[in-house]
Amino acid sequence: MSTRILCLILFAAIACPVAGQGQVRTGNSKMVEGRDFLVLERVRLLDTMGFDRPVEAMSFLVPRGWRTEGRVSWKGIGGCRAEIVTWQMSAISPDGAIRFLILPVRSFIAFQDQMSRQSAMAAAQQGGCQVYPPFNAAQYMENLARNILGGASVTNVRPDESLQAVIAKIAEISNSTSQQYGTGMNQSGSGVYGTLNWPDGSKGLAQVGVSVMTKEGRDLYGSPNGFATTTVFHQVAIRYPSAREAEAIKLFGMILASYRMNPVWQKAKDDFLTNLGNIEHAGRMERLRLMGEQSAAYARAQSEASDARMRDWERNQASSDANQHRFIQTIREVETWKDNNGGNVELSAGYNYGWSRPNGSIILSNNSLFDPAVEFQQNWSRMEKRGQ
Repeated sequence: MSTRILCLILFAAIACPVAGQGQVRTGNSKMVEGRDFLVLERVRLLDTMGFDRPVEAMSFLVPRGWRTEGRVSWKGIGGCRAEIVTWQMSAISPDGAIRFLILPVRSFIAFQDQMSRQSAMAAAQQGGCQVYPPFNAAQYMENLARNILGGASVTNVRPDESLQAVIAKIAEISNSTSQQYGTGMNQSGSGVYGTLNWPDGSKGLAQVGVSVMTKEGRDLYGSPNGFATTTVFHQVAIRYPSAREAEAIKLFGMILASYRMNPVWQKAKDDFLTNLGNIEHAGRMERLRLMGEQSAAYARAQSEASDARMRDWERNQASSDANQHRFIQTIREVETWKDNNGGNVELSAGYNYGWSRPNGSIILSNNSLFDPAVEFQQNWSRMEKRGQ
């Protein structure tokens, strides 16, 4: 992880302590970390594989003292296309009681005719997409809980309206394009969230988004020869002791709301995949890595995106993403504030007063007598809570 951090300080008259966090006083203040406030540090995931030098791909805010791991993975161009560039991340509380996890994208293919199915199964053994019939988000969540998250069971599975809205919009555009060019492709999808329960009594929360693209067809003899691609584009979970549910869900929302992707990295990655697709379309199949002129072009772009620009971008980007806005605010207990840069930020609900600084730091409090400008002799601007 990068050692550069951006702290988000949450002050409250009564704050939820994070187990295992040190008791640290701040200057001459009598407020104590872990009792009166919570410090969040920005951890950064580096892409060490796809470019000529390590590049920051994305970042999150996590409580100080948590153990974090994350990586960006690049696979060979002969592998599963949707899984060529993936990333994952985990964060664990100091006492190991709360575990947050983001898993990489998964993609599956299915064919109706036997010959294509056998070829796909052989390709899967060489790194291609796994072969499996189409499924929805609720079905995948059952598999996620049982086989990936250590034998958990799922209850209270509900549609995620915000994910569904985004999936429907993307499907509408895709299906319109398919109809225009007569490709016969049809896209749909689903998004859900549900409660997790483990045999040891611990609980959790998971969110899953799945997209399905199908094409119906028949061969010269009238036999079905259609195919389908199913992509799990979003899978996130948190595990916690049942007694700490309120704390864990707040942290869950805060971490996801703090997600920032480096736009320079994203553009370079997208350009690579676009170029790869163009090469394949032209029939010039060859192993491709980001090097030479493309790497030089990226290096120039990356230099332009200096650290100061990145920090400014983080401050001004609205942390509420359309994919999960409703889920974040209703389930994860966060509210929208307007900072002194005019941007929107999602922060833990339950606070009446907020202040921000140009460097991105934020203070929340329920104490009407508390004024950070007086307490710390620094320049703090009052934030406005936006109506929901």
